[in-house]
This record gives sequence, C-alpha cells and structure tokens, in this order.
Amino acid sequence: MAEAPAYPSVEGCRVRALSEADKPALQAAFDLDHRYFNEINGRFIPLDEICTHLPPGNAPDDKFLFAVEQGSEVAGMIDLIRNCPEHATWHLGFLYVIERFRGGLGRKVLRSLYPWLRSQGAVALRLGVVEPNAPARHL
Repeated sequence: MAEAPAYPSVEGCRVRALSEADKPALQAAFDLDHRYFNEINGRFIPLDEICTHLPPGNAPDDKFLFAVEQGSEVAGMIDLIRNCPEHATWHLGFLYVIERFRGGLGRKVLRSLYPWLRSQGAVALRLGVVEPNAPARHL
C-alpha cells in the first residue's frame, strides 16, 4: 500500500508545513485585509490565535497548519484539526487566501483537501462559514 502524502496537492501551488518564516508575510496580509477581518469576520483575528487555538479535547498534534505557495510567495494558509469533534472527522478551522491571490484559489485548495483527508483516514470534514462571507458559501 502506498504511503499517504504528507501534504495536500493543489494544482499550480505548493502546500507545505507553515513555518515561522511564513508568519510575517501572513500577518502583514491580515493587517491589510480590513474587509475580510472587520466586515466579514466581525473582528480582527491575530495569526498567533489561529496557529495556537485548539478545541477542548484536542492535542497539539491534532492541529495541521499549512502554507499555500504560488510561485515563490505565500498565497494563503490552511488550519485543520484532526478528530474534531470525533474520531475520523476533521475540522477546517481556517482557510485564508491573501487578497491578491483570490479568484478561485480558495475553491481549488478546498477541493484538494478531500483526497488528502481521505488518505489521512478522514471520513468527514466539518467547516463553517460566517454569515457575511457570501463568497465562501460558493466554495
């Protein structure tokens, strides 16, 4: 049996573990993206909060943080939590695409997660969309 891939495969992008070196570029994008964070999300969410938040009952090794690169630039990030709220169910805590890379990349990333999650033993993916984020409803 083939070994499960370490990262999701997104056409035209490279997905890898989020590193400390990625955080300044992502935080700068967060700081400039007032519409997403204020109008859509209702509040600013610090990158460190996303990187460290875990639901009760989940351990740090249940959290998967990925950077999505397009060319040589970080284009976004993925936050997944394994076994949340139950075994074999994963929760997509945050999928963020930097504004200048939007226009289909979010959909492409989300769809790439399905085969990867199956390879990790997932049987279900949970995600929520905040009410004002109409574009995310069409992913």
